[in-house]
Amino acid sequence: MAGVKHNWLNLVPQARRRRLPRVLLSALCSAVVDLVGIAALVSVLLLVLDENLIANNPTVAHIYTSLGFGSEGAFIGAVCLVVLLLIALKGVAGLALSQYRGRFMMELFADMSQAMYQNYLSRGLLFVRSHHTTTLVNNVNAVCHRFAHGVVSTLMMILTEAIVVVVLLVALFIYNPLVVALIVAVFVPVALVYSRIIRRRMAENGREENRLQVSQNKTMFEALRGYADIEIAGAKPYITDRFMRGISQLRHYSLKAMLMRGASSYVIEFALVLGVVAVIVIGLASGHTVGSLKVFLGVFAVAAYRIIPSISRIASAWTEYKRNVYVVEVLADELSHPVEPTSLTQEKLPFDNSIELDNITFGYTEGENVIENLSLTIRKGEKVGFRGASGKGKTTLFNIVAGLFAPQEGSVRVDGVAIEGAETRRKWQNNIAYVSQDLYIPDLSIAENVAFGVAPEEIDRQRVVEVIERAQLGELVAQLPDGIDTITGEGGCRLSGGQRQRIGIARALYREASVLMLDEATSSLDEVTEREIVEAVEQLSRENATLTILFISHNPKTLSFCDRIVEL
Repeated sequence: MAGVKHNWLNLVPQARRRRLPRVLLSALCSAVVDLVGIAALVSVLLLVLDENLIANNPTVAHIYTSLGFGSEGAFIGAVCLVVLLLIALKGVAGLALSQYRGRFMMELFADMSQAMYQNYLSRGLLFVRSHHTTTLVNNVNAVCHRFAHGVVSTLMMILTEAIVVVVLLVALFIYNPLVVALIVAVFVPVALVYSRIIRRRMAENGREENRLQVSQNKTMFEALRGYADIEIAGAKPYITDRFMRGISQLRHYSLKAMLMRGASSYVIEFALVLGVVAVIVIGLASGHTVGSLKVFLGVFAVAAYRIIPSISRIASAWTEYKRNVYVVEVLADELSHPVEPTSLTQEKLPFDNSIELDNITFGYTEGENVIENLSLTIRKGEKVGFRGASGKGKTTLFNIVAGLFAPQEGSVRVDGVAIEGAETRRKWQNNIAYVSQDLYIPDLSIAENVAFGVAPEEIDRQRVVEVIERAQLGELVAQLPDGIDTITGEGGCRLSGGQRQRIGIARALYREASVLMLDEATSSLDEVTEREIVEAVEQLSRENATLTILFISHNPKTLSFCDRIVEL
């Protein structure tokens, strides 16, 4: 954990942290299960290699006599069958314990991902607009996954394998201290040198891999979103070249990580051969015969059979941990921002008189205000148009009225109640329907888009049909084979521009909004369709005299039905 400012344990949610002792216990049980398997193999090995074991070992002799074996062959055969059964049971128990830990890691990933997701959503529209979508998506998905599986899980693996190694070394020390001395003398220096070489390289490699992955996602997202512009501009070679350069760099760092992970097994294999050679050379040099070394070599080989994979897994896990440890900093920084509680109330803020903007000031950068000292009163049922050059704050003003932005100075009040705090803001937004130029239409059915935010099983389908008719979409829906269950496509791509805007109007009708806000809702439409949308809005106003309509447009004709026009 050297160089890491934050403790990964502090990031684990409290409920999961309480379960950590049980997860650690499962790791200990896995270590015990592995040791039982090793002990069983060692017993068979000693029986085969040490011809006098039955006669010279009182415990083994007692078992042999008590069970009434008539020959050493029968005894060894029985021991082999018992060992086989133990190994089978060890496998089943090991899988069950591994599944338990795996389930915990997936639940931890889900918790972290949900926490990041809710954190981002709670930080408001201004935060979302100031960060690239692919970076936020990567943090919610990939970074949280790396934390659960690349940090916590690998540390658990290191702990489990370390326990196995330590217990084995203790048992071997009791049996023969020379075996332990040889293992420590051979493996510890090799492991230290290996760790020293790869530690910093893997940390840097993991951070760079993540950066490149985000960059690749960004390139792909932008290419798909801007396909038409890319096609017309003949920019495919440029975009493809940019994508392939990213792939090449990502491949370089991924291969580097694979090389360093794979190198651990070869390093450990070299250490094993070095140990065997050392036993033979030192033993023969000190006057021992090869025959006298066979039991020592056998025990060393069986110990190495389990210790080497453990050391290899520890080295590999440590490599993976260093590759992913940067996510601790990312998560700590992102989750350090206070999360405002989300209100789920369906209650609406009373709106009987007016919306009052009192000396509103707002700017995206310090010293550059988009809106400054603006005061405005909008009466209930009024139709107000907003006009002005681009960049003069029309959409920003709408976002302030809708409670999406908080003014830096001044206040927004509805019937004298300030729009502040999650609860009041949610109650006010329950009154509002917002139709923008680029209306959000997820890849769902028409019914789900009209009743947006309502679970499919709770949608009032009769009401959907009624509002579709009022939004002048009835003829379209009648021609569709699946009617209101027709899927709209990504971003409503199976609908025309005018039809998408009518979905927005139908959405406003379904939620019985008392304030309809249209932000350049007709600017991308042809003149005929634009007039049809405006007529639909006018019809809504005639049907409901208390409906307050706020309309942004550059076209004076579009705003001609308004009671007044505010110039920004």
